[in-house]
Amino acid sequence: MQDLPFGLYGYTIAVSLIAIMIAISGILIGLGYATNNKKFKEWGIDELSQSIVNGALVGSMMLLFANNGMMDVLITNVTLGNGISMSCQQFMQGNVALCLAYNYLGGTGYTYMGVYHPSIASSVLGLITALFGLNAVLGVIGSIGVNIFGFTLSFGQAMGPLLSTLQYLIRSLTTVEIGALVQSSVLVFISVGALTALLPVGLILRSFYPTRRLGGFIIAVFIGTYVVLPLSYVLNAFMAGTYVAGVNSTSIQGFTVNATNVKNAILAAQQSKSVGVVAAIEGAVSSLISSFSGVLNWLVDMLSFYIVYTFILPAFSVVLTAVSVRELSRLLGSETSFWILDIL
Repeated sequence: MQDLPFGLYGYTIAVSLIAIMIAISGILIGLGYATNNKKFKEWGIDELSQSIVNGALVGSMMLLFANNGMMDVLITNVTLGNGISMSCQQFMQGNVALCLAYNYLGGTGYTYMGVYHPSIASSVLGLITALFGLNAVLGVIGSIGVNIFGFTLSFGQAMGPLLSTLQYLIRSLTTVEIGALVQSSVLVFISVGALTALLPVGLILRSFYPTRRLGGFIIAVFIGTYVVLPLSYVLNAFMAGTYVAGVNSTSIQGFTVNATNVKNAILAAQQSKSVGVVAAIEGAVSSLISSFSGVLNWLVDMLSFYIVYTFILPAFSVVLTAVSVRELSRLLGSETSFWILDIL
């Protein structure tokens, strides 16, 4: 994390505003006693107490989020204390939880307990690419017609259900791919802007009476998105690492090779006018269709795995983050109503 978590400029503005509000509070208290105005006294005392709280917030943010600060040490120990190793981009090196969450979803992957796990996006992209190749081969088989003694043997109807199933799987996996990449982009935005934008804006807005509640809410959003959300993704990555030790497309590639051999045999049969060849081709196609059930079961298992770890568990992460933002907002004096948070 950075030496100054929200930059020297944001730190200077926050401290300056706190000093100004303390001075204004002193003036109000003085006027209240000079004019014996109870409202001035109460307002001045309240603003002075809020300014002291703001000063404590600035100091605590420095203590928690500065380089080697308390939160830095906590996040690092929780994330890397379970046999995790990975490579982080420059802008994510300040928060290893964000780095792991990014590599889990769409980055370069991570190593857990000595086993390398590619990111969800890269694994799904490999499956989609393999399925595209298989879809092309089966499509060619379905379009071929073998004419022997005026009788045309077509495999379109046999390949139709297989092609429909493959196209459905491709669409579903594409949705998973987009979901993983969108979440990765959100994590990149958080890693770039949370510490340098959300936190200073929240502290500055909380220094003013009219924007105090909004400032408290923004500070809560910063803590929720910069700490709670990535740590919840860390838990997801741990669970994913224990469930499957890497996913590959070897089964699909092997089935594609078999389908290619059947395609070549059918093309060769077009040149042969032997009736016996037809029976051999029909047997090869039937065997190919029967063996597809094993590949289909594996694909459904992988699709279920990716749906859970790309949508279901992140949904709980979002709920957990939203609840933490709501509670932190109340702790920081924000009573603003947001209907999404009120539902939770």
